[in-house]
Amino acid sequence: MAIWAGAKQRYERVRQARAVLNDHVNALAEQMRQGKSEALIRYLEFTARFHRYSFCNVLLIHTQRPDATQVAGLRHWNRLGRHVRFGERGLMIFAPMRVKKRRGPEPPSDNEDEETVRTTMFKVVYVFDVSQTDGAALPELVQASGDPGPLYPALQSIVRRGGIRLDEVQYVPGSPSAEGASYGGRIALRADLGPAEAFRTLVHEFAHEKLHWQGEKDTKTIRETEADATAYVVCRHFGIRSDTADYLLLYDATPDVLLGRLESIRDTAAEIIADLELEIGAAVPASDEGIE
Repeated sequence: MAIWAGAKQRYERVRQARAVLNDHVNALAEQMRQGKSEALIRYLEFTARFHRYSFCNVLLIHTQRPDATQVAGLRHWNRLGRHVRFGERGLMIFAPMRVKKRRGPEPPSDNEDEETVRTTMFKVVYVFDVSQTDGAALPELVQASGDPGPLYPALQSIVRRGGIRLDEVQYVPGSPSAEGASYGGRIALRADLGPAEAFRTLVHEFAHEKLHWQGEKDTKTIRETEADATAYVVCRHFGIRSDTADYLLLYDATPDVLLGRLESIRDTAAEIIADLELEIGAAVPASDEGIE
C-alpha cells in the first residue's frame, strides 16, 4: 500500500509539472501568433543562464522563479559549502530515471534479462536558486562586457578542431554585405570585424554548421533565425552585447514544433558554451548529475 501511495504521489507531481509546462508553451505560442516576441526573448536570456537544463526545465524554472540566476539540488549546494535556508520552497523540474519494464504479457521465465527491458521515464525533483542559500562564495563565471577577451581565439580553436576550415576574407563571396557565411565544413568570416562582432558572427556561423548541414533543409529564414538565436544565447551567457533578431520567425504551426526548435537552439548553444568553458578553463559548478 505504501509503495502504491508513493507511486501515485510521483505521478501527480509529474502531471502537475507537465500541466504547468503545457500552459506556458501554449501561452508562448499564442503570444507569438499575436506578433509579440518579448516573452521568447526573456526565455532565451534565461536559457543563457541555465544552458545545462533542457528548454522544458528552463520554462519550469522561469515560471516558478523568474529572478533565478543559478540553481542546483540540495546535495549539490551542500557540496559547494552552501545550505538552503529553512522554509525555502524548491523549484520543480524533470529528471530522467532508468526503470525496468516487462517486455510483454507472457509469464515470467527464469531469465529476468530476457523478460525485462530498461526504459527512461521522468520524475519531478526539486532545485533551489542561489538566492535561497547561504554559505561559501561560489566560483565566478568568466564574464565579458562587450570584449570577448580569450573567448574569440578559443572559439576559433574549437571550430578548427572540429574539422571546419576557417577563412578570414575581405568580403563574403556572393554577399558583400554579410559578415560571415557557412558552407558546410568551411566558414568565411570578414577580417575587418571588431572582437565582439567577430565572436558573435563566428558563433552564428558555427551554429549553422551544427544545425543546418545534415538532415532536412528548412527555409533560409528559419535557418538564419535559429543560428541568430543560438548566438544570442551564447553571447548573453558570456556577457557579450548582442542585438535581438525577429524571433517571431521561429514560430511554426504548433506549440510542439516551436518547443522542438527552441530545444535545438538550447542544445546547440549549450554545446558551444560548454566547449568554450572547457577551452578557457572557466570554473563553473556543474549541474546535478542526471538533471537536464
